[in-house]
Amino acid sequence: MDSPADSLSANDSKPTRVRYLVLAGLSSGFLLAYLPRAGLAPLATTIQQDLSLDDLQMGRVLAAFYAGYFLFQIPGGILGQKLGNRLALPLLQLTAGIANLLTALAASFGLIWFSRLLLGLAQAGMVPCSAQVIKNWIPEAKRGTASSLMGSFMSVGSIIATGVTAALVDPLGWRLPLVLFSLFSVCWMLLFFLLFRDRPQDHPKTNQAEVELINVADRNAVSENKATSSPPIRQLFIRMVSNASLWLFCLQSVFRAFGYAFFITWFPAYLQQSSGASVQKAGLLAMLPLTSIVLGTLAGGRLIDLIYQWTGNKYFSRSLLSAGSALICAVCILLASQVPAEDAVYLISCGTFLSGMGNPAIWVTSMDLGGRHTSVIIAIVNMAGVVGGYLSPIAVGALFTYIKAMPVPEWNLVLYLFAGIYLGATLSWALINPRNSLSEN
Repeated sequence: MDSPADSLSANDSKPTRVRYLVLAGLSSGFLLAYLPRAGLAPLATTIQQDLSLDDLQMGRVLAAFYAGYFLFQIPGGILGQKLGNRLALPLLQLTAGIANLLTALAASFGLIWFSRLLLGLAQAGMVPCSAQVIKNWIPEAKRGTASSLMGSFMSVGSIIATGVTAALVDPLGWRLPLVLFSLFSVCWMLLFFLLFRDRPQDHPKTNQAEVELINVADRNAVSENKATSSPPIRQLFIRMVSNASLWLFCLQSVFRAFGYAFFITWFPAYLQQSSGASVQKAGLLAMLPLTSIVLGTLAGGRLIDLIYQWTGNKYFSRSLLSAGSALICAVCILLASQVPAEDAVYLISCGTFLSGMGNPAIWVTSMDLGGRHTSVIIAIVNMAGVVGGYLSPIAVGALFTYIKAMPVPEWNLVLYLFAGIYLGATLSWALINPRNSLSEN
């Protein structure tokens, strides 16, 4: 029987580039997902006034997303495995659009809290489903760059949401921008379903050369997943519990999500309170750290691939890079406490650039540790991150209340908190061994 390479026709000798269209689809999906996710932050003070919410209530509203995000991580990954990501991802995007529409219609604490919970439930499955898509569609040596695109477009969505809602809140109010975000989600859902296929060999626009290119490092990955029986659930559970790197990987996710959540929840309000900036000015300034995260994520993805190609060492390209970037981020935030609030934004942005460099390592390390269990592992790690994301707005809301009650408000306490958070991420990453795969235990 001819091998796949021998069966290539002259027209099939050059790989097509459908994999890039798949990446574009995933990237745009994450951009749209972050519009409603981050779009509430610049509107927080306006919503508080409109719905008569105090800081603690608003903190719970901002945290509700993470509660839903936590609950549906593993079920969301399983949904992708059962339905296929061609169905699962559009379904999740549609549900997110409906949830965001409920936010726009909310007139009470209870309804707006529920709408954010539902948004978290809907978006929870996007990361595990997308990680499986990357594993199926992207060659191993390019997965760092591909993962950086996912992370960077998340922050692009945050930037757009922050700028758009801050600009539109005065002329249009806080509800209409959220309605527009929901309409974008529906358009993406239809296009993705029409253009995407779960496996490269099933897409009408791919050829055998592209399939071979994608599977060059693990040629039989798809058939192996079908032919190789998975270990019993009890055995897999024991492997996960006894894997020290997985525990540390989850811990760094808690710290990093705690830090990132601040920039898409309370950061505009922090700028208003600490420097007296207007809603519009605070919204514009809040775009700087998010823009830096995008640039750092793109740089980090490329750097991960380069270090791995140069050294062949996964610890250097994943763990050491992420530990170093988190450490310098903590130093930048600490230095920001020594300058005026508006100037501090630039030092904080340098820090978020460094923190962004470690974002692609989360995706790639999930693939390293998880092997054929990638979707389950990244769901677990994302669940751990949700704990940090949930606690962050609640803790900051409580800290705001404490600072406001001080005779002389000390807003640098917020920066001290987050410098410590990124130091925790540094220590966690430094101890992670990405070679300690569950598939090899």
